[in-house]
Amino acid sequence: MKNLHQIREISTLSFNERVLQEAEDRRNPLMDRLKFLGIFSSNMDEMFKVRVASIQRRIELGKGSMREVLEVIGHKARELDERFRTAYAGIMSGLAEEGTRILTEHDISVQSLEVTSWLDEYFQKSVLPSLVPIILTKNLKFPALRDGALYFGVVMWGKKKRFAILEIPPNMPRFVELPSGDIMYLDDVIRYCLNEIFYIFDYDQIEAFEFKISRDAELDMDNDFSEGHVKKMERVLRQRKGGRPTRLVYDAAIPIGLRQVLLEGLKISSEDTLIPGGRYHNMKDLMGFPNKRPDLSTPKANPVPHPILDRSRTPIIDLIKEQDLLVTYPYQSFDHVVRLLREAAIDPKVTAIKLTMYRSANNSQIVNALCNGARNGKAVTVNVELQARFDEEHNIEIAERLQEVGATVTYGVPPMKVHSKLLIIERRGGSVAAFSTGNFNETTGRLYVDSMLMTASKKMVKEADQILEYLVEASQMRTIQSPKFKLLLVSPFNSRATISKLIDRETAKGDEGYIFLKVNHLTDISIIKKLVEASDAVVKMDLVVRTTFAMRPHVNIRAISILDCYLEHQRVYIFGTGEDRRIYMSSADLMERNLDWRIEVAFPILDPSLQQQVTEMMAIQVSDTYKARILDETQANHYVGSETSGQRAQVESYNYLMRLWETANMVEAVEAIPAEEKKDDEVLADA
Repeated sequence: MKNLHQIREISTLSFNERVLQEAEDRRNPLMDRLKFLGIFSSNMDEMFKVRVASIQRRIELGKGSMREVLEVIGHKARELDERFRTAYAGIMSGLAEEGTRILTEHDISVQSLEVTSWLDEYFQKSVLPSLVPIILTKNLKFPALRDGALYFGVVMWGKKKRFAILEIPPNMPRFVELPSGDIMYLDDVIRYCLNEIFYIFDYDQIEAFEFKISRDAELDMDNDFSEGHVKKMERVLRQRKGGRPTRLVYDAAIPIGLRQVLLEGLKISSEDTLIPGGRYHNMKDLMGFPNKRPDLSTPKANPVPHPILDRSRTPIIDLIKEQDLLVTYPYQSFDHVVRLLREAAIDPKVTAIKLTMYRSANNSQIVNALCNGARNGKAVTVNVELQARFDEEHNIEIAERLQEVGATVTYGVPPMKVHSKLLIIERRGGSVAAFSTGNFNETTGRLYVDSMLMTASKKMVKEADQILEYLVEASQMRTIQSPKFKLLLVSPFNSRATISKLIDRETAKGDEGYIFLKVNHLTDISIIKKLVEASDAVVKMDLVVRTTFAMRPHVNIRAISILDCYLEHQRVYIFGTGEDRRIYMSSADLMERNLDWRIEVAFPILDPSLQQQVTEMMAIQVSDTYKARILDETQANHYVGSETSGQRAQVESYNYLMRLWETANMVEAVEAIPAEEKKDDEVLADA
């Protein structure tokens, strides 16, 4: 088997280790470190639901070599879990020193009467009504336990030992703030009041041990959509809830007898991953930990004003007609995207709005604007991706809401996913288009680094419209010809071929060639082979890969991964330097699925000033010596710099865009000076 670190699942684990490093990094404020523990936990959950489940499926199909991968994952996951608990203990100790204490059920006995009385009342009124204990007996079928839910395995010791399962209510806050200002896990509130739940039984001692399972989250989609896209998705979503277990995480102190009952009841075998851990699980909830000390978090920076969009209340469409605009959020505000759609929804000259939607926020302003546009008589067409993993139900709700107000909703080209992020606004006097590297989602727009190009280029608008028309035709099961593109790189039509040609072009230049790639994933074997050939031809190459990386190191390739306050989500391809360079931004990673099995779009940056901006911002990425890690053969995640100082790409990116804003202000101030004063200034300057 090839180097294990080039396998996607192992590389994903390496990324999750980088997330954990952020929780371990004492340069980060305490509350930030706690947040990264939550992100790490969430990532690990998803990995076992998706990637590990995929490995298990391959083993079941006879690919026995994957057992080695599964063993490595299990070993590494247990190692990371131990580091997680060490980091958690250190952070909690630090928070206690700062006055934020976490109490367990064992600490309550020494609390004041006010606290104990409040806690008793809180449990009786708010918690107990939501608890549904299940007593385990041999003549009853083992209960169906939900993926990702948090459970107690309860042991009652007495003349007769009894076992029970109790789900910790998922609809209640995980953290309970006491009158004293201290905080308790909901888990420990329940532990404190166990006798109030099981009092009818005769026992000498009772104790609860936490556990959770991860299940296979893959959806078994066939190509028969005769029952309709939505109904089919609703059916397979019901199947997901009963997916086979892929991981059991449990309190290491659990009695052997209870553990065996769980393993047998859940039908978990030795090939599944068992992770003994601490007393708390589902630590993704740490992302919602009460922030009682904002000074222990990184201060939130206000978005940098955009040099064009924040200088005027001129309708954005009119500004786009004057020049291409690039917005990079969260450094600049995602509100510009929302504003564009709100304006389009009420603009009498706008006749149609077309958009592709992969993921959207809860209570989405984007969806509100689209609905408002439909109510105002615009022809609104939205392609909603029903296969966006873990957002399927949310997207079904959005599709129904859009249809209720008269919008046309399509579902792409099943079984391919529509992952591109496109917007077209048709307006009398000229249409405009917007291309994004990330979703039309104002929540992630504050957390993920993405860019959106807004353009009135007739050629780009026309090619974007070809894509959207293709999706409409495909959704109606019509036989259609593959569209042709000259400016856009569109998967699965021309992305692979064009990217390969651009790599070949740089290869032919030898040591004068240059390639820069910023992606989330770089795993496509064919593309990697071409990059290696370019490197052998002495082409210089900079790779910034956030998550999975399947290349071996090479003398002419610098490969790093950056993880910081924001999630790096842009995809940027640069081929060549100077006037010869070609720059694309994209929704697509360099993976087989993105190049061959999804609808993706890479869009060119043609405006010279925007080309310079993208090039300079990517140079900042390459120069990071503070949060960048080296992607070496074993992906050991060594920092590029000293871990104590250096250039921090995300801070420098913010500062760079601030300088652009300040420069625009200076230019405007000079232009506002009367001509006579300018002439006097010139005379003084000459003197």
